[in-house]
Amino acid sequence: MKLSVERLPESQVRLDIVADDAEFNAALDRAYRSVGKDIAVPGFRKGKAPRVMIERLYGRGIFVEEAHKEVIDTLYRQALSQESLIPVAQPEVEITAVEPVGFSITVPVYPEVDLAGYADVRVEPRDAAIEESEVDTVIDRLRITRSPWVDPAEPRTPRDGDQVTLDIAVTDAGEPFQAPVEGATFVLGESNLFEGLLEQLREMNVGEERTFDIVFEDDDESVDELIRGKTLTYTVKLLALKEREPLSLDDDFAKEIGEAESVEDLRRKVRSDLHQSKTRELRTQVINEVTEAMTAAAVVDPPAAMVEESLDEDINRLRQNLAREQVPLETYLRSNGQTLEEMRDEMRPESARRLRSSLVIRAVAEREGIVVTDDDIAAEIDRLSAGAAEPERLREIYGGEYFQRMMRNNLFEQRLGDRLIELATEGRGATVNGWEPSEEENVEVGGSADGGDTPVQDGDDAAQGVNDQSEHPGEDPVITSGVMSGQSGDIAATATAVDPDAAVAVAEVAEEGRVTDIAQAAAVGHDAETESLDAAEATGDDQVSSEERESLGEPGTGGSLANPTH
Repeated sequence: MKLSVERLPESQVRLDIVADDAEFNAALDRAYRSVGKDIAVPGFRKGKAPRVMIERLYGRGIFVEEAHKEVIDTLYRQALSQESLIPVAQPEVEITAVEPVGFSITVPVYPEVDLAGYADVRVEPRDAAIEESEVDTVIDRLRITRSPWVDPAEPRTPRDGDQVTLDIAVTDAGEPFQAPVEGATFVLGESNLFEGLLEQLREMNVGEERTFDIVFEDDDESVDELIRGKTLTYTVKLLALKEREPLSLDDDFAKEIGEAESVEDLRRKVRSDLHQSKTRELRTQVINEVTEAMTAAAVVDPPAAMVEESLDEDINRLRQNLAREQVPLETYLRSNGQTLEEMRDEMRPESARRLRSSLVIRAVAEREGIVVTDDDIAAEIDRLSAGAAEPERLREIYGGEYFQRMMRNNLFEQRLGDRLIELATEGRGATVNGWEPSEEENVEVGGSADGGDTPVQDGDDAAQGVNDQSEHPGEDPVITSGVMSGQSGDIAATATAVDPDAAVAVAEVAEEGRVTDIAQAAAVGHDAETESLDAAEATGDDQVSSEERESLGEPGTGGSLANPTH
């Protein structure tokens, strides 16, 4: 074969290929044997007619067409192998000559990456020290979230921090704007109610009903597009008012909420959780900064087909996140006043940016020789099983394809993150004053001394450490503005879950669509271990739900004292 290669923009390649005479004639012979066996010619048994007779009756083209298919496929594959090209989409084929066949193929391929001095990127370690004021904040939040709701001692109007129960009806020019909301519960100052609604509520008594208008400006980006430029009429009835009865901060409180023996023991546990969470978060920040710097310095031009595939994955991830909140994607689009294509156009630049980052970090991993072998997986299974109450059961479950793939991804991600940090900090590590387990906390948690790559919540969330206790239609755009953090049904918060900046690009290199870290299983005790094993056995070792994965435990999340849940 004769081959010429032309590199085109966006990592496309044009291959001009002409078959040798011998190659094409051999393909014609095979075409005759393949096609001729099914052709009947008068005077001959089926499949036994000479080639010249078949060509006389049906034309030579019947063999040439079949030969073209074989030669194009064979020589295209040979060209890809010879030039070390990996196609990422279907090629476009143009026949340029008939005998011997010549053809031109244009195909997008996996892009080349010029790393351009990636090893010269430098970042400074972060200080992970915890202030006592941060511990105080979390403990205060713990007291607030555990405090019971009680009726005020004397009748009064609502104020910030109170829980109110409302009936709300909204009309537009006398016509119902949406279905009435009955018995919705909110916490003033925490539920992002519209200021116009708050002003009225602060003056109302229990049992009182008011009707009033709220004007929404055309350019008010804090409200949903659905209500911009409208004047809506609200009829609100205050059904109930409750206030928190603060709990005393004493040893009984500490024992009740945190498996602590005293207030000081509680503070130690909160401090440790905060410290671990902050160390992990700062490690993630360092890796993200390194990744961004390496990506900015690198030269890579991914083909449009790869960008669209990455965008498809982001859309599917958003759809899944919304589904967990029982919100169809179509409903989310309507609430944002968008079509699917408009949302794709909006998300495409970020998908392309994230794809570039993934390609660069994958190239760094290859350059640095980051690999995870089967022996590494076996050693990890041995490590996790050694301290388990039922090591053989655990070994059997971890030996399944699902968990082995998860382990491989996590080990790869950990090693790559470690190497990025080592390169960029010149061996100093991601953090100073980072968390390390004390003797009492010396459990197997996996990961590096910097805390590993397990995703953590934003530091403000960890310090705030509280979910709203209000019950309401979280996605209701005519009652609340902005993100109503921590409340079920919050589609704004759900949508941001696919924000690529909330995850490390390294994780995407490990596997597109990162799975939850199970390397923490041995750290959470016999009960969680048993739950995870039973769940895996019930569903098959390669099909485990997100709830069951959570039972495997991740330090600094879930039941962490630094992030109280209820």
